[in-house]
Amino acid sequence: MEKMIYLDNSATTKPSEASLQKMQEALRICYGNPGSVHQAGMDAHKLLEEARRQIGASLGLRRAADGQILFCSCGTEANNQAMFGTVYAKNRPEKNGTRGKIMITEGEHPSIETAAAKLEGKGFTVHRIPTRGGALDLEDLEQATDESVILAAMMLVNNETGALYPIRAAADIIRRKSPGAHIHCDAVQGYMRVPFTPMSLGVDTLSVSAHKIYAPKGAGALYISQDTIRRKRIIPLLYGGGQEGRLRSGTENVPAIAAFGAAASEGMQEAKARAEKVRSLHDFLIPKLSGLVQINMPKFSADAIINITLPNIKSEVMLRALSAKGICVSAGSACSARAKKVSRPLLAFGLTEREADCSLRISLSCQNTEEELAIFCDALEQELHRLARMR
Repeated sequence: MEKMIYLDNSATTKPSEASLQKMQEALRICYGNPGSVHQAGMDAHKLLEEARRQIGASLGLRRAADGQILFCSCGTEANNQAMFGTVYAKNRPEKNGTRGKIMITEGEHPSIETAAAKLEGKGFTVHRIPTRGGALDLEDLEQATDESVILAAMMLVNNETGALYPIRAAADIIRRKSPGAHIHCDAVQGYMRVPFTPMSLGVDTLSVSAHKIYAPKGAGALYISQDTIRRKRIIPLLYGGGQEGRLRSGTENVPAIAAFGAAASEGMQEAKARAEKVRSLHDFLIPKLSGLVQINMPKFSADAIINITLPNIKSEVMLRALSAKGICVSAGSACSARAKKVSRPLLAFGLTEREADCSLRISLSCQNTEEELAIFCDALEQELHRLARMR
């Protein structure tokens, strides 16, 4: 097999040398427990706090009063901490047949959708905001928002379609109509791909993940506003030794977190060049795809994610064909790919079940090249013709 062409960067990214070097430092040199008070522990603690500052800086936090960075294992855990931790902190009794209303988008990541469904089963009302064509329906949001809303959780960039949602506009509506609501943003797919800060989005909590920004897997972070902390509007899900400000007990994964911080710092320095590279690759690829497949393009989207629908060929069949040629793409979220269910985000986008079952996601990174994209398009065209003949 020739060199692999990796076009599944929304699932995970290849770790950078800077992040790997920092991980090695934590594994080989600063291997103490950051909770210990001897020198080895203090060295590990310094790495932990360095990463906290680096990730905070990447999110626009310049001082402690701007908010707290809570380390956890991944974006899914960060989303669950935000969802359950804030809803259960309110401890609201049932009133008028509900314990309160939760707002999410129709095409949320499974870590939000499944958490919302769990809360729905416990007496909370869940309203799913339409996202047809990749547009967040602000009129529906306006009509559905009232004082019963206790939580809104909305992703910044859809992980399957690349749709970029107007989180600030949505947050402003919610603040006006339900001032006490907690607003969370899953920014995992937008982090280091589109410019934002939690303050610019107007949110109370925000989740990010290491392995989407060229760091190894095993670390995520949740931004928590100082107002949320001060008013005790979030409670822990894990209890034990009281690490992470007593909000997430358990010994921190220092090697993964240190690598996360290094990747965040590197990403800040290279943000402009990376964005220009990905935009150039996006603009190179779109014309080549337009004559071959249907492109499911939102009006506002992140350049890194392109979703296409094949002409009556199931995505799983094409995935295997391309994989045999050393080309990696996906049929949607890696978190649910093996479940073999019809994609909720694509149905919410407006595709039929059949179209959703025939769709692929191509996700780009600054590590890709135009040559790789040209090879991918040639292989895609060849397989389209071959598989069409086999039908």
